[in-house]
Amino acid sequence: MRNLDGSNCGKRLSLSLERNLSEIKRIFGGSSDLNVLRARIGRADCAVLTLEGMVSSSAVSDMLLEPLMRAGEKRLGSQAFYDYISKSGMFSTEQKQVLNFGEAAKMLCSGFALVMTDGVSRALCVSAQGFQTRAVSEPESESNIKGAHEALSDNLRTSMSLIRRRVKSPLLRFEFLRAGTLADIELCVVYIAGKTPKKLRDEVKARIRKMDLELILTSGSIIPFVSKSKGAFFSEASTTERPDVIAAKVNEGRIALLIDGVPYAVLFPTLFAENFQTVDDYEEKPLFAACQRIVRYIAFFIAAFLPGTYVAAAIYHSEVLSRPLLLSLIASEESTPLPLVSEMLMVIIMFEILREAGLRLPKTVGGAVSIVGGLVIGDAAVTSGLISAPLLIIIGITATSSFVLPGLNPQVTLLRLASVAAGGIAGFYGMAVLITLTLVNASSCQSYGVPYTAPFAPLTLSAVRKTVAREGFKPDMKNATIEQLVGAGGKKDDGK
Repeated sequence: MRNLDGSNCGKRLSLSLERNLSEIKRIFGGSSDLNVLRARIGRADCAVLTLEGMVSSSAVSDMLLEPLMRAGEKRLGSQAFYDYISKSGMFSTEQKQVLNFGEAAKMLCSGFALVMTDGVSRALCVSAQGFQTRAVSEPESESNIKGAHEALSDNLRTSMSLIRRRVKSPLLRFEFLRAGTLADIELCVVYIAGKTPKKLRDEVKARIRKMDLELILTSGSIIPFVSKSKGAFFSEASTTERPDVIAAKVNEGRIALLIDGVPYAVLFPTLFAENFQTVDDYEEKPLFAACQRIVRYIAFFIAAFLPGTYVAAAIYHSEVLSRPLLLSLIASEESTPLPLVSEMLMVIIMFEILREAGLRLPKTVGGAVSIVGGLVIGDAAVTSGLISAPLLIIIGITATSSFVLPGLNPQVTLLRLASVAAGGIAGFYGMAVLITLTLVNASSCQSYGVPYTAPFAPLTLSAVRKTVAREGFKPDMKNATIEQLVGAGGKKDDGK
């Protein structure tokens, strides 16, 4: 924990209870939520310290106050009293002894109760967490028709239990790490021993330990530190709020990173093709799942490149359009005051504004604002001759296609704007250059040694078939690991 207020957090606890309490109060700067309960129990002076709202009153009463009263009946001295309560007097499943003020402050902020005794240069930390957290709810950003309807919780232990319920195996491992120089945040690395390579685990943990963040409030703040490729257009790590997705990914040899207070997990390594897979794919027959995935690939190209293709064809390559369609486009564009490129960019930006308004407004009115706003503005713009009807149709198809892949929305939005600019400047040649640069950038990305575009580049035909067309379930079927999926082979882990 960084010493930002000048307090010596690394200083060891003293034998004097008064000095210890004074130093703790100075570290917290007289914060009103610091509660100190002092008492003389038997022949020992002691104090119980908690932070308001971080502990359960019933837990403090059952696990601390009652055992302390029973210990007082023995009339023990300070050291004997502390030894008794630390070894056999408490009923908490999680206890820890701390020697310095930094550790003591850290445990208080984590929802522990501290017991300090005069004449003892240690403090006993007892788990008594009781802060309010959001109940387990349905996934909001990864909805599904069939399958589980549970999402991760803001509470780290609750999220761990949701994963453990789905992978009831001793090979499922949880490893705790701490990060944050100002607020010490608990992280949890999740993997399955024997499937996740030890080299991958060690590299992930090493990168997390090197993070120089004061606060960790979102999963997105961690991704730049665990992804090292510079200038990558696509993200090398993905996020999910579904415990069943985490269970499936760790079963393939991936790693999931849980963050206390964040209802999303970070998954790595990740592949581009995984953006086109959903939980419902595994509820349908392989043929239907393959068709759905192909539709998502088509939707990606429509959402990213259809506006640019329309601009390029209308301005530079009118020969690719049929005569009736060309005459219709010419007639509609002649009545608009703006050039086609400016017109297209204006409508795209208006669509993004409406989409953002629908996201930020309360749910009860957000959807209505997006729909009504789009209808009213679109109809008025076409009626007044500000934009053409064919262009509005193109934007409507593009917008609908973009909703198919919410995980790629930032990249698709930028590609859409870039395609309009490229198509307006150089026609199909500009579009070809843009697509080539995008493919080169994506192909150059690697996530912990795994190519982001695998199994398409480098090409692994057997893995491509499994990626695009899901295999049917078989009695002896085993899930492919990430190494097998990309055709890397690789040496298996030792299971530790």
